[in-house]
Amino acid sequence: MMESFGPKSETKYMIVRADYLLSMSEEEGAEERIEDGYVLGEGSTIKECGHYTPEIGERILKEYGDDLTIVGKDITNTTKEQIPKLKAAILPGFVKAHGHDHEATIIGICKDMPLVDWLDGAINPFTRFLSEKREELEAKFGKSANLIAYRKARVDDLSYGITTALTHHCNFNKYYVPDLVHANLEMGTKMIIAVGSQDRNYDPRVLDLPVELATQRLDKYWDQFKDTPRTWVIPGPDQVFSNGPEILKQQKEWSEKHGTLIHIHSAEEYGTTQWFREKYKMTEVEFLESIGFLSKDTMLAHQVHSTDHDLELIAKYGVKIVHNPLANTILGSGMPDIVKMRSMGIDVAISTDGSGSADNQNILAAARLASQYQRGLHHDAKRVPAIDALKMITAIPGKMLRLKVGQVRVGYDMDLAVIDLTRPNLIPTSKRNVVENLIWASDGSEARWVIANGVLLRDNYSFTKANTTEIFADITELQAMFMDFLATQKIVKATGKRAEEGEEEKKEEKKE
Repeated sequence: MMESFGPKSETKYMIVRADYLLSMSEEEGAEERIEDGYVLGEGSTIKECGHYTPEIGERILKEYGDDLTIVGKDITNTTKEQIPKLKAAILPGFVKAHGHDHEATIIGICKDMPLVDWLDGAINPFTRFLSEKREELEAKFGKSANLIAYRKARVDDLSYGITTALTHHCNFNKYYVPDLVHANLEMGTKMIIAVGSQDRNYDPRVLDLPVELATQRLDKYWDQFKDTPRTWVIPGPDQVFSNGPEILKQQKEWSEKHGTLIHIHSAEEYGTTQWFREKYKMTEVEFLESIGFLSKDTMLAHQVHSTDHDLELIAKYGVKIVHNPLANTILGSGMPDIVKMRSMGIDVAISTDGSGSADNQNILAAARLASQYQRGLHHDAKRVPAIDALKMITAIPGKMLRLKVGQVRVGYDMDLAVIDLTRPNLIPTSKRNVVENLIWASDGSEARWVIANGVLLRDNYSFTKANTTEIFADITELQAMFMDFLATQKIVKATGKRAEEGEEEKKEEKKE
């Protein structure tokens, strides 16, 4: 078990009170908008929540006294109440069901190109840079360069109110899971780590050959971190096109043996999806079904390009979909019909992907874009209403990840995003429009207070545990060093269809 360090609760109890409470609770009714709402936490768990009254406040103050942290008590309180009502909306901490923490370093690099070109031009060179230059970088920074990237990603998440994430840890990153665990524990967040694998159609330096290497790596990390707080390890084979039948079967069996989810990219980019169908004479979903990979434990990230048969299989097996509209549009990958998916009973969460492809972790912006696209696609302004978009970044991914997150309800984790309603773009906000304003009017940066596991990690926009001065300086210098490295590198065509193109180029070079 890794050393248990990082944020700890200063007091046993914590209360936050605000103009509105949006619990997203299936128990109470996810659409309920509670005026003058409060949440009381005991340690890392929600003890009470609901409509606030002076009597409730008096009781809590009397019972818990000096053991009680009052969120926002130092904010100007014109009513002089001991438990101030913040001009804010309380929501469950946002739940990100798919992302990549290393990409916080490469925001804005290698744009205006499709997915596989971007993977070969930015992602693979960057993760290779971190791996090949690891000792040199550690000597310079006095710490792992991977840790620098992962710390920045944790700050990014908390900036937007994300307290729980599934991080897909692929490529060279799969060898450095301990650094990611370190960052998660240090920053106080909650994380499921999907450990990657590849054995074909990818950069040969990260191929798992023999394929047993992938499950051996999972065994090692499982044993190392199975008792680590707020951290879980699951199989995360990278792409369908980069993993063959045997390596996928082995990881699916591992998932079933350990009772975990299994997470994979599927049918993301149009050209690659068409190439896969031509090469293997079936779709990616059909391929997964043929090897027994599909089940209620399976999560597919993206699934942009689906046939009707694909969706029938996904629905039949209870497979979960994680939609990433920011990355899918920036990279020109396309957008799935999530309205159709949901009408077939398929669970769909909205996420942000990594910052390298999405350029940020603004999960409210992702929810807005997802809804806007579906309305345009179906010529129907009623598609994916604001409350549904909000569910897809809270309660729905919380259930997908099988954690007590994404809802404000007794017994669930004390994870909250408290959204500032004093910002001009959110004025006026009332009970009638608070949900709609969060989706349509917010810019995503209004998470003024963020609580995770009963610990206040962001207080009045300031980070309480993260040394952001150091983190931002390190990440800026690391990016500059990578850009110098990239300028000296020849781009290796190694991903998907490009792998075949790369082999052809090598043959031509030999002829010359």
